[in-house]
Amino acid sequence: MDNAHQIRIYEREELLSKEWKGKSDIIPVNNQQHSFDTLKRQKIFEKSLFEIENELERYNNYREEWYRRAKEFDPGDAPLAVCCELVSYCNLNCSMCYTITEEYQSSVIGAQRILPWSIVKKIIDECAELKIPSMLFSWRGESTLYHSMDKNGNKKNLPDVLSYARKKGILEITCLTNGQILDPKMAEAIVEAEPSWISISIDGLEDNYNKIRTPFHKRVSDYNAFNTVVNNIKKIISLRNNRGKKRPQIRTNTIFPPIANDPYAYQKFMRDIGIGWITVNEILDFRSKEIPESSIIENWACQYPFQRLTVSANGSILPCTGAHNEEREMVIGRYTGSRKKEVKKGNSTIIIDNPERNLSESWHCSELKNIRNLHKENRRKEIEVCRYCRHGAIKHGVEWIPDDWDMDNMVWTECIWKK
Repeated sequence: MDNAHQIRIYEREELLSKEWKGKSDIIPVNNQQHSFDTLKRQKIFEKSLFEIENELERYNNYREEWYRRAKEFDPGDAPLAVCCELVSYCNLNCSMCYTITEEYQSSVIGAQRILPWSIVKKIIDECAELKIPSMLFSWRGESTLYHSMDKNGNKKNLPDVLSYARKKGILEITCLTNGQILDPKMAEAIVEAEPSWISISIDGLEDNYNKIRTPFHKRVSDYNAFNTVVNNIKKIISLRNNRGKKRPQIRTNTIFPPIANDPYAYQKFMRDIGIGWITVNEILDFRSKEIPESSIIENWACQYPFQRLTVSANGSILPCTGAHNEEREMVIGRYTGSRKKEVKKGNSTIIIDNPERNLSESWHCSELKNIRNLHKENRRKEIEVCRYCRHGAIKHGVEWIPDDWDMDNMVWTECIWKK
């Protein structure tokens, strides 16, 4: 688009990226994350996550290991991070999100959509025991919708999860949210729980944001979704600052098209309301299960099987968040104590009985070792999911606006999802 502006972006960890440049370039690290912020602000953001120098040192060591593991194809003894999905459904219906595709819906309909508190607690306990430095409590669904019961019938929600992880000594505690239902009570509880940071998806400023992220059931009213999320952010920041805390920090993320006409107005607005770190992603097209052969990078391997594990809201264990449809060839087990997965297919119920495993057993299982070897040997295309993974596709750049993206309405022009 002629009226789209170029922006200055930075790598998340520039020094580490330079250190490993030219070494195992087949396996890029963090190439899907783009910082639309200064390096100075990134450093301030990172330092604010930790109360004492020892914690910052541990964090820096963890980030160095994050690169080393990938570049040397070395999984180590345990994951560096665990993505623990609390909820697999969402209160929004964003047009660019894979959770509204037929493939995703068919993989979870009828399956457990909320991870029970007892399982969440076990996962956190095991991460603490294995000294896993990082936990992300979100994936496909909206984390603030989490609700469960403990064995005594006490209600548990997202702040309870974050608080428990903090008490168990997890170094980096994060979650992703659209921020629409962060009411005052939850905001206060989150600040008290002190997660490291909360990532909030904010695609564009008011007009464009409201086109994309207004909750479906409120689109016929005068509800202003943008004002709601901004006020919720201000609430958290005010509570945090008034209590003399530095955590949680707030990061915002956007895809590029909604900010294309004036990206620096977006950046300034977010800085002015107290956002600690601003990021931007290239828009990805999830409308088709497959991608053209010409778009598949030939010499490419994925970093994640060497760095982290993902546990879905139904207990399925996967080597990466790219397998968002929980494809059978990518599921390496179900977390110990989880129910067997049940999926509705028409009038039938399909029971999927994956082997019960904890994190340590999953990390060292033969299925994951095979996935790692195929990536290491540049044979990842033998795995269908990895073959068509958007991370392994040719990138168009952050400032890419697809021809069939409607800039006026902030939707794909083809509304019917491809089969």
